[in-house]
This record gives sequence, C-alpha cells and structure tokens, in this order.
Amino acid sequence: MQFLFKVIVLFLIVFKFRLPIVYDSAVVSILLSAFYYIGKKGKIPLTYFFQRYNAVILIGTVILAFIVFLIAFLHQTEVMSGIEKRMWVEFSMLVALVFALPVLIEGKESNALEELSIIICYAFALQGIISLTAFLYTPLGDFLFEMKPEEVKEAVLNPAKNLDKFRLYNLSGIFFVELTAAYGVAFMVFFWLQLKSDHPYISGWKKYLVFIFIFSGTALSGRTGFVGLLVGVGGWLIFSYNEVFMFLKRNTGYIAGFVLVLLFSYNFLLTNKQRQSFTNDLFPFAFEWYYNYEESGQARVYSLDATPQHYFYLSDETLLKGHGVVAFGGGSPYPHSDAGYINTLVFGGIPFLICLIIYQCLYFVHPIAITRKNKSRDNRIDFSFFIFLFLYIFIVDIKTPTIGYMHLVEVMCLALGSGYITQYYLQKEQEELAE
Repeated sequence: MQFLFKVIVLFLIVFKFRLPIVYDSAVVSILLSAFYYIGKKGKIPLTYFFQRYNAVILIGTVILAFIVFLIAFLHQTEVMSGIEKRMWVEFSMLVALVFALPVLIEGKESNALEELSIIICYAFALQGIISLTAFLYTPLGDFLFEMKPEEVKEAVLNPAKNLDKFRLYNLSGIFFVELTAAYGVAFMVFFWLQLKSDHPYISGWKKYLVFIFIFSGTALSGRTGFVGLLVGVGGWLIFSYNEVFMFLKRNTGYIAGFVLVLLFSYNFLLTNKQRQSFTNDLFPFAFEWYYNYEESGQARVYSLDATPQHYFYLSDETLLKGHGVVAFGGGSPYPHSDAGYINTLVFGGIPFLICLIIYQCLYFVHPIAITRKNKSRDNRIDFSFFIFLFLYIFIVDIKTPTIGYMHLVEVMCLALGSGYITQYYLQKEQEELAE
C-alpha cells in the first residue's frame, strides 16, 4: 500500500493535469505529502530543499525564467510568452517533487535511485494502462479527451493538422511529443534497472507487464519515446552482451507466456471494432516505418523525413541576440518550425542556447562526477546511464524544444539525480561509521 501511495504521488506530479478547485494534480500531491508528514511524523520535513543539488536547480530555474523574461523585455515582445509560462510550470513541478522526496524514498534512502526508478516505471505503466483502457473503451477516451484545453482539441479535430485523437487519451496535462519523450526516459530507466539486482516490484512477470504498459503508453502518445527504447536497449546490451543468451534462457517461459496471452487477448477478448481500431489506427501510427516498408520498400517515418524542413539559415543578428519570439508562434521573421534548436536560437540566439545548456548540466554534473570516483561495474553502469540520459535530451531537441524546459523530463532528471546523490552520501556516511 505504501508503494502504491508513492506511485500515485509521483504520478500526480509528473503528469500535472488540471483539476477543479485545487487547480492541478501537483497541488494534490503536495497536500497528500503534507498530510502524510503531519500524520506520521508530526511535522513537514523541508530538508531536501536545502540539499545543494536540489537548491541549485531550483534557483537555476528561477534565474532562467528571469533570463527568458529579460530577453522578451529587451525585444519588446510578450514578456509572459509560452516559454516563460513553461518555466514557471516547470518550477512548480520541481518544487512539488522536492517536497515529496521524503515520501518517495522513505525507508529506501540507501537505495534511493533504484526506488525512484521503480516508482517512475510504475507511474508510466499506470499511465499506459489508462491510455490503453481509454483506447479500447470509447466513453473513457472521450472523457479524457474533453479534459484537454480547447485549442488542443480543436487542433486534433482539424483534418488539416493530421493528428490522431487517441494521442489525447491520457490523464496528463502534457501530451504529444513531450509526453512520448518522457516515456523514452521511462524506457531508459527500465533497462537500467535490468542491470541491477532483482527487485520484488520489477522482476518475473511483473517486469514484463510493466514493460508492456510503458510500451502501450508510448505507442498511444507518439513515436519519439521509441528513441529512448533504443537507447535503453543499447545501454543494457553494452553491459550484458555476454549474458544475452543466458537471459533469454532464463526468461523464455515468461516471454512465451506473455506473447500467448497477448495473442489470445487480441483474438478472443477484443471485439471486432476494437481490433479494427488497432489495425486501422494505432498500428499504422506507431509502426509507420514498417507499413511504409511493406508498401514502398523504404522504412520511412514522414515526421522524421520532414525534420530537415524545420531547419533553415539564420541571420547573424538572430544568432547573436534572437528576436524574443519562437519559430512555432506568431511574430517570427522565419517560417514555422518545431525544431528545438531553431526555436531557441530564434528566441534568444546563441547566448540563450548556452544558458539552457548550462542549466541542463546542473542536473547531471554532480551525479556524473560521483560515478567517476571509482571504476566499479555499478559505477560504470550509473555513469553510462546519466550520460545516455543527458545525450537523449539533446537528441530529442532536434525535433522539439527539450533542453531546459521539457517539464516531465526535467522532473524525472531531478528525481534521479537527487536520489543518486542522497544514496551516495548516505552509503558513504555508513561506511565511515563502520570503520
């Protein structure tokens, strides 16, 4: 029950969906955490707000929000632009996460990173269950769709936009590319856990169930998350390539069992209409590369093919100081672009891009530095994990603005980094006491 409570608290923070009266789910997570602290400890612990790692990131977020405000002010554009609002939304999510950290790692401080990783996997698996259920049960899908902002619903219902309605079948205030990119992080966390000792919550059949629901959530939200899947699998193979056959031998029963259950469920438990929804809507979207290969002999994803069109020449003036607007909004001197690097440069030029990169480094410099303190296998695994996660953010920015202000990703990075630092210093303290 306590583990489920942790999953729910993290779910409310990372997906931050709107709610009546209390504004959004992050506020509910703060209230739940506060009631838990008062009921169990009689006080509200604020220790993690003073942990240097967390404090630096929170202060850095405020400074970055001020820089965004200053850029817009100097260019005499909208000071409360989309980027500015995103920064403050991100700040509120980070505050909620730091406030909830004592709940999330209670009793597991010496293995905080592993505990937080498992909670993240379950939170995204839960979102995957919700999305899959909504996809199969139309009234729930319509209910979740109606919870989304009006402008988003109008864009999906506009045939010219070519957006699939089922991508909004989730209990999240953040969707499309941002949501699927966060699923990519969940994939990377999942495969990092496979390199660690078995945990009762993510071993045996539970491991495969969690993976299937994370996979389902990714397929129903977008394809970018599959990049994280490839990175996660690649990292897992680097450290276990000589154990692959042993892994397959030990898990053949689980794999065969799950394949049979999926085939049985698809062919005998689903209605004809539900199967048609898979074959006509979901599969062509999620596996577009395969359908294109079958049709034309080329494994192509059209959104990926269109990415170069979102990159174009920028003037020296733009590179030097930007224009205080983004390329996917109104007022830009350039064509529409979804690319993260282009939007960053159009908004604030190279100086703003440097600020974002420095801010992003705040999440990774300290954890990576700790992993380099010795050359053990566990440390090499942790080092590779944080490096791959860092690089993943820069890869996703090729397609959409990610560096510095992709809410879900930043919150998870803070949780993972803070958890790793907490367990390192606690283990170090225990070792010193034992000497």
